[in-house]
Amino acid sequence: MSTYERLNAEALILRKQQILVLTLVTIPVVVVAYGLADRAVQGLTQGAVAMVITPGMAHGALLLVSRRYRAACQRASAIRAEVRTLEQALAARFGAYRRRRQGESFKKAYGFAGRDVPSLEEALAVGMYREGREVFVTAFVRQGVVVRATASIGSRYRCRPADDPAKWRDHLDRLGCDEVRQYHNHPVHEGGTAPSAGDTRSSRQLKKLLGPHSHKLRSFIVFWNRPGEWRVIEYDDRGGHWDHFEFDIAH
Repeated sequence: MSTYERLNAEALILRKQQILVLTLVTIPVVVVAYGLADRAVQGLTQGAVAMVITPGMAHGALLLVSRRYRAACQRASAIRAEVRTLEQALAARFGAYRRRRQGESFKKAYGFAGRDVPSLEEALAVGMYREGREVFVTAFVRQGVVVRATASIGSRYRCRPADDPAKWRDHLDRLGCDEVRQYHNHPVHEGGTAPSAGDTRSSRQLKKLLGPHSHKLRSFIVFWNRPGEWRVIEYDDRGGHWDHFEFDIAH
């Protein structure tokens, strides 16, 4: 869980507590207002008015008389300010990358060749997020630096390599690579995902095509949480998967 997610979880708890306190104060006032009326219609009107104005009055009064309530409100305000700062920082991080122009190739727009792996994964996360569809990227890596990359943009739920995987062995030999990393994304923003049966099957097929280089294949899925912080999991050809990287804008 990132700093942003922890702050929002804390803010939600504080908000629920505040609503509960104000509700407990408001309900008796509404009941009394209704009971003091001479007629039912008048009682409903008075009750509705009390329901509207009491929470605001109670909030002001509690700020004055309750140290605990005041501290909770101050903490909630501090959280809102920190969340806004993190959102601005995340927007600036995305804004550091120009958008892909219409008709421009994905790999050209985000300049994969020559990047180290962390820089590659950040560029992928930004680009894939903007596309809103599945993107398949193959990166041939030598000593931690991308020396060749291909990319293809598919539909929202499916994508495939841009080049012929049967030729990947030749690229590995020719370029002296120690890894071939294949990335694709799941366009979800719930902070969690897992490889599908198709993902596992594809990884298994790619390993067969790589033959003696099969141990160099690494398969990854990129996805995001609600604010857009990216996550990367790695998976194998047997259906197993594990966390590879979680981006936290606060760090």
